[in-house]
Amino acid sequence: MTLKKTNLVIARADEEHPRNSEAGMVDLRDGAILLGYQEYLPGAAGGEDNGLNQLVTLVSRDGGLSWGDKRVRVTNNPGDVNVYNTNFLRLPNDEILFAFMRYNVLAAGLPPVTSMYCCRSRDEGETFSAPAPIWERQPLGCASGVLKRLRNGRIILPIGRQTGAVWSATDHDVLGAMLSDDLGASWQVSRNWIDLPLRGAMEAHVEELRDGRILMVMRTQLGAVFQSHSADGGESWSKPQTTGLRQPETCPELIRLSTGDLMIVWCDAEYDPAFGSHYGKRSPLTAAISRDEGASWQHFHNLAENPRIGNFNPVAHCTPAGRVIVTYTETPYNDRWQMTHDHNDFCAAVFDVEWLYGPATP
Repeated sequence: MTLKKTNLVIARADEEHPRNSEAGMVDLRDGAILLGYQEYLPGAAGGEDNGLNQLVTLVSRDGGLSWGDKRVRVTNNPGDVNVYNTNFLRLPNDEILFAFMRYNVLAAGLPPVTSMYCCRSRDEGETFSAPAPIWERQPLGCASGVLKRLRNGRIILPIGRQTGAVWSATDHDVLGAMLSDDLGASWQVSRNWIDLPLRGAMEAHVEELRDGRILMVMRTQLGAVFQSHSADGGESWSKPQTTGLRQPETCPELIRLSTGDLMIVWCDAEYDPAFGSHYGKRSPLTAAISRDEGASWQHFHNLAENPRIGNFNPVAHCTPAGRVIVTYTETPYNDRWQMTHDHNDFCAAVFDVEWLYGPATP
């Protein structure tokens, strides 16, 4: 029997953990799923982006319907702001690569300073090696759950570069990628950067297409999901163009399903620069599929649609058996339609892939 969409709270916010968010997932050899996310801790910044947090993992042994075996994996270093962006990747030698980022500096009016590291596990995530740097103390960033391996073996990590100062009039991002041809031992940066007006191009997600090109989708302030392509393994990127999918300023997700089709997840909502936050409401959170490698999208299904709740930073995972888990964070809107970060639940929509091919959401 096909599992229709089931929504659940993986980690509920409370006074001890005001925000839980941003996931990475990987299948384990025994059929379980390892998930890592950001667990925020009490502090002056609460659940804001610069709040104190740590990276923890959970395990599901029933296809994403329940989660347990909680373990703290990465804690904050003295003098740093917090830790961010869990990414897992299964390597051809059966190791699991675990990449994460430290915010060394994250404050209004200053350029961000970050360091990105990767670790390895040879025992299915029980233990990880000491972290090795991908970059150190640079104005770079990435999203969670975006690390991918291409068919030729290259690993690609889409990244953003801040050209100004965060939370200021000069806040502006451009997009590129970090590339590794030796299973993550060394990395190089792509040759050109993707740019767009206003706050720029942000929070990229990528997937390899059947013809060998790479499709990148991105967050913008232009009222739509934008896309770019690379025909040389991520070394250079085309001028960004709209996908035709409307959305406010928020992060889209892109993955390849077990059926071979692409799935995109985004907030299918009206663009409204006068809205209280992020150029429009981050609801509903919607999924759609593409049978033609991103040229068009169909079978729209809402995954979360409470109009008083904003949904952000979706990350999707499809198991070999066709179970799809889409994680996201819920944030209540206040009376001025601004997002609040003092009670953010970490949630998931779980369904079998066949559900996506059924009747679309009205």
